[in-house]
Amino acid sequence: MPLVALTACSADTHSDLTAYIDEVKMRKASRIAPLPEVKSFESYQYNKADLRDPFKPAVVEAVSEAVAGLQPDVQRNKEPLEAFPLDSLRFVGHLEQEGRVWAVITAPDSLVYRVEEGNYLGQNFGRISLINESQIEIKEIIPDALGGWTERDATLTLEE
Repeated sequence: MPLVALTACSADTHSDLTAYIDEVKMRKASRIAPLPEVKSFESYQYNKADLRDPFKPAVVEAVSEAVAGLQPDVQRNKEPLEAFPLDSLRFVGHLEQEGRVWAVITAPDSLVYRVEEGNYLGQNFGRISLINESQIEIKEIIPDALGGWTERDATLTLEE
């Protein structure tokens, strides 16, 4: 019985594979491309005595902004677009009429909003400072590492 099993396994059922292997072996060997030239880099000497400690906060910069009294107005009523993160809002168009400019924005709640300069949007106390045909410029007020506030610029660009 074991002899029958061995002869059944030795049947030439892979003739196409054997033919392909023979064909590959008959091909001429091609040249191997040379290795790319290794670029040398200049070494840099790091002298930590000339630099500030990266693990200590830059107190001088943060104190100057904290002294200026920059902080958001938490007493005002929130506008509807302040409920959404800025990156979830889409600037889809702008309108102009009699010198007034509005931006058309779609929000994740599937509603369309019309805003103008001075309106607030985003979750970081963002206030619209400029609207033009291609983008909305926003000034956000975000907390810094020392308990104060700092201002950051953001933009929403027109989606095609």
